[in-house]
Amino acid sequence: RRPPIFAALAILAAAGGAALYLRLGAHTSHVRSVAVLPLENHSGDPGQDYFADGLTEVLTGDLAKIRTLRVVSRTSAMHYKKTTKLAPEIARELRVDALVEGSVVRSGDRVQIRIQLIRGSTDEHLWAESYERELKDILRLQSEVALAIARAIQARLSPEEQVRFSGRRPVNQDAFDAYLRGRYSWNERTPAAIHAAIGHFRAAIQADPAYAPAYAGLADCYNQLGTLIIGERPPSETRPLAVAAARQALE
Repeated sequence: RRPPIFAALAILAAAGGAALYLRLGAHTSHVRSVAVLPLENHSGDPGQDYFADGLTEVLTGDLAKIRTLRVVSRTSAMHYKKTTKLAPEIARELRVDALVEGSVVRSGDRVQIRIQLIRGSTDEHLWAESYERELKDILRLQSEVALAIARAIQARLSPEEQVRFSGRRPVNQDAFDAYLRGRYSWNERTPAAIHAAIGHFRAAIQADPAYAPAYAGLADCYNQLGTLIIGERPPSETRPLAVAAARQALE
């Protein structure tokens, strides 16, 4: 039997933990909209910018799958890459309750991600965490980060959403890397960049023929080649290629 002093300390610790939980809940329960700001590349190599941008896009997509949460599009959030604006100003312009920001360090096959959640109106830190994994587990890590953010803001997840976040398989490292390079090029929206993206997506498919996002990336590329912005080939030629790639992604 424990002495009374230890019992008293245990009660105080439990009470303190409950109070902290209640305060955290009070702080985060009103977060209904977020923007994922571009993750900073802290690898010491500017050539890794594509990787940080790609992880930003993946995290944005994961959070956007939570139906009770409004997530600002990647296109809008990327305007704040390397911005000097303060969190309250960014949150006000994007009309969100909170901002997700952080950094990425890639060293060989290891990835470290630091993430924090900031209340937009007060610049207050609501939650922060650091993760380190092997590159092959990066998609599981991204799901883990999205799930941690959802829990921090007390977002309600449906059973289907919970299964989706827990069902990620290990990714082929070469396929994932090529895919992120493809997305980085695709987002430049120039004829040369679109062709470079096609090469990257094909490399991803060669590395992992079952990697659906790479086929979706090809579909986006073929679609772009037939738009007025690129206008390199008529839609009658590019659309069948885009549809075929999209069907392969679904398969």
